[in-house]
Amino acid sequence: MRRGFLVTTGAMGALFAGSLTAPPATAAPVEHLTVYVNPSVAVDARVAGAGLRREDAVGSIEAAQEILRARRVRDATVLSLGGTYRPLSTIRVTWSPPGGRLTLGTVDAAAVTVDCGTFEDTSANTEYGMTVTADNVDVSGYVFQNCRNGGIRAAGTSADRLVGLNVTGNTFRRLGSKFQSGPGTGYGGVHGTYTTGLHVEDNLFQNLENTDSPASIHGVYLANHPTDSTIYNNRFELVSGDPVRTRNRADGTVVDSNKFWRTGAYAIFSDWRFDGEGCSTDGLFDRNQVGTTSYNGDRWNEDAQGSIDPVRVRLWGHDAATNANLYGCASDPVRFGGSNVYVTSRPW
Repeated sequence: MRRGFLVTTGAMGALFAGSLTAPPATAAPVEHLTVYVNPSVAVDARVAGAGLRREDAVGSIEAAQEILRARRVRDATVLSLGGTYRPLSTIRVTWSPPGGRLTLGTVDAAAVTVDCGTFEDTSANTEYGMTVTADNVDVSGYVFQNCRNGGIRAAGTSADRLVGLNVTGNTFRRLGSKFQSGPGTGYGGVHGTYTTGLHVEDNLFQNLENTDSPASIHGVYLANHPTDSTIYNNRFELVSGDPVRTRNRADGTVVDSNKFWRTGAYAIFSDWRFDGEGCSTDGLFDRNQVGTTSYNGDRWNEDAQGSIDPVRVRLWGHDAATNANLYGCASDPVRFGGSNVYVTSRPW
C-alpha cells in the first residue's frame, strides 16, 4: 500500500505518495548518514542519492528508514523539513541501526507538525501520530496534534521489550476524543508498554482531553511492566486525566522537576491496577511544581477528587501525599520527595 501525506507550508498544500522501495545495499556498512524528508517534493527512494540532500528529499520517514537499512548505517539521522504533515495513518518507526541510534529531528530547528485529522482508520487503538517499535530512537522537534488515541505510541511487547526511546523537545496538543471523532478514546501524549529506559524530557503536553471517559487520557501513560522510566522537566496543562499514570508493574518511574497546571482527575501522579495486575514499585515524585487546581476546577488541598471503589491509585495532590493503594502491595508504588510544591499561578 502506498502512503500519502499532505504538507502545508503557509497557504499551500498538496498530496504526495512516496515509494518505499529501497536502493541496493552497499558492500560495506556506513558509519553515519543523514536522510532528508519532505513530502512536498518527494523523490523516489530508488533514485541514486535519494534523500541525501534537502533538494533530493524522500517523501516519508518510512522511506528514509528503508534507505538507511539498505546502506547498513550504524548511526542514522532523519531530518524533516518544517511544515504541517497530514499522514493517512500513523508514522511507523520500525528500524534502528545495530549498535547505534536513529535520530528523528527537524531541519534548522523548524517545527514539524503531524496532524492526524486526515487519518483513514476505523480502529479504536491506532490513531497515534507516531508508533515506535524499534530500540534506541530519539524523537525531537515534532508537534503532534488532533490525534484521537495519542501522540507517540512506544509499543514493546512481553517477548520484545522496547529499549532506549528518548522523547525530547516536542509538543503534544489537542489530543483525545474531544478533538478527533471516531472509535476509541485518548490514552496518552506518550503511551508506552513493555519499555525499558524511556526518557521523556522538555516536552509540552497541552489540551489532552476526552469527551467520553475524560479521566482515561494522560500526558504520559506507562503500562504493563515498563522499567526505569524518567519524566523530567516537562510542562503539563489542561489534561483531563491524571497527567502521569503508571499501571501493572511499572518499576522505577522517576517524575522529577516537572510543571503542572489545571491537570488531573484523581491525582497528579497515580498508579493504577486492574484486578489480577501487579503492584508497581520504586516510583519517585520529587521537585515538581503543581497548580493548586485540578482540571475540573477542584482545589487539590480542599475538595474530594473523584470516586473510585475500590480506590486503586497512589495519590499526590489530594489533601496530603496519600496512599490509597495498599490492598495487596508489599510497598508503596510511589514515594514522594520533600521538594514538591503547590503554586497559585501557571509556573511558566
